[in-house]
Amino acid sequence: MELDYIGSGKVYFNEQDYRCDLYINENEGGILIDISIKKALASFLALPINIDFLAGELSTGFKFSLMNCKRQRMSKNISEGRSVYTYGSKYLFKGVGGKEDKNLELIRLNFRVRNILAWGGISAYKISDDFELSHNDDVKKEVYRNDEFIVEYWVESSTLPVVSSDVLKEKIVLDQSGNIEITFKNEESIDKFVELFNKIKRLIELSTLRNIYTSKLIGCSSNIYDIYDKDKVERPIEIISCDLNNEESKDDYVEIRKWINLSELIDNDSFSKYFFKYELFEPVIELYLEIIHSKTISSRRVFLNIVQALETYHSRFKTNNLNEFRKRIKTVILKDRPKESVQRDITFLMANSYKFITLESRLADLLLAEFQIHFDTGDIKYYDFPNVIANTRNYYIHYDESIKERGRILTESELSIYNRSLLYMLEYYILIELGFSVTLKMIEKLNERWGRISETLSIIKRSNENGNNK
Repeated sequence: MELDYIGSGKVYFNEQDYRCDLYINENEGGILIDISIKKALASFLALPINIDFLAGELSTGFKFSLMNCKRQRMSKNISEGRSVYTYGSKYLFKGVGGKEDKNLELIRLNFRVRNILAWGGISAYKISDDFELSHNDDVKKEVYRNDEFIVEYWVESSTLPVVSSDVLKEKIVLDQSGNIEITFKNEESIDKFVELFNKIKRLIELSTLRNIYTSKLIGCSSNIYDIYDKDKVERPIEIISCDLNNEESKDDYVEIRKWINLSELIDNDSFSKYFFKYELFEPVIELYLEIIHSKTISSRRVFLNIVQALETYHSRFKTNNLNEFRKRIKTVILKDRPKESVQRDITFLMANSYKFITLESRLADLLLAEFQIHFDTGDIKYYDFPNVIANTRNYYIHYDESIKERGRILTESELSIYNRSLLYMLEYYILIELGFSVTLKMIEKLNERWGRISETLSIIKRSNENGNNK
């Protein structure tokens, strides 16, 4: 990463002034500062390895504050009689920094995020019935609120031309961007804002099925303000961060795949449920998004990831205890089943789970889905499906040819078809955990994404038959 030299000046640390040289790459969030001590052979520990907060001012008058600084190197410039300590910083606050500043906390932080307008469902502009373009006044939605913080989504935009000279241009550009704004009840460190935003970001990535990057950060603090006519007005603080700003955020517009939008998340109280179970949910999301995001992953690797995601989901959200699983079979899964079906279903669900819950048992439980939905298993018999999937998983992990003698193993060409069936199942449970409860709507959404593999197999069969008849 290339850094631009911004200037020299002073930083204040432990009630002392030090000469400094500041380097920044705003596009990629790179921040580096050289701090000099007037000793040619200063001690390695004359300054700490890590510094939580630094305030400074350049000779140009530019004030800044740095947070989470980590030592990169130390050099001794004997000819100039000074030692230089180089630090990389996680955050730089523009326009804020003075001798008396010891730390900086925020009440509000706004994250500008590219390519989420379709997900957010709000535009800064509207078109009338007469095709007249104007500004939309309703550009903000409250996403989530609790006793500690509020999360809002809003759209920022450029203004429409307002004078004749503005329209006498060959090109008139209108920009708009989605923003996630977090406001805490009490002032908090930027790390707490970022921790919360990263959870929200992960949910947006899950909803849009693409990586999300932040292009700009603007914070507000109750201690940083300007006074106009005796009134205090919050002064926005622009923040540079190596973690949040990324060149990829400047990619051209990418169409969002139809999966989950913001309105659906709000209507199903998804944010509340997601925050509550985030730690449980994250490993499943990680496995799922690895499948979706990869452009080179093989059908075999996709299959293994999906099965692992389903296994992980069952162990975390259903049960990982054999005795509890036996109890779940009787009191939850089969509680309303006809008596004549119970014994067969118990045998199906237990699937050799004598000392621990086998993968086949977990898949059987997820396949039955408490009889709320019927998953399409293609040309595999419904009650054989968990066994076939478990055998196939074991074969592609161990490549033990004897596994083929125990039952059917899906070929690599079949995997590309049955992966859709498994993704259909996994996405159903993702929707469930996000609070979606109307089964018919979920089926409609999943059918639109993956179709029905029985129909796909039927088309392939007819195509092969027609080819053989020629």
